[in-house]
Amino acid sequence: MELRDIKPEDELLVFDKPSRKIRERRGKYVARNDSFLTIQFQHYKDTLLLSDLRQGKATIFINNEELVFSVLLSDQ
Repeated sequence: MELRDIKPEDELLVFDKPSRKIRERRGKYVARNDSFLTIQFQHYKDTLLLSDLRQGKATIFINNEELVFSVLLSDQ
């Protein structure tokens, strides 16, 4: 699945490694721009840098399928 395929009703599963601890969070897609992806988690919103996602610092799954970040937003 690619970034352009995300819909606001999609539930996202985010795995990231803050301070070398793998953390799992569930949330809903909110918005994106050329640099950021915003996700609404249960008690807060978080903005993830697309550059970090492309570098593999976090991984996002939608319906058990990994989201691909290799496509530039301007190509959509």
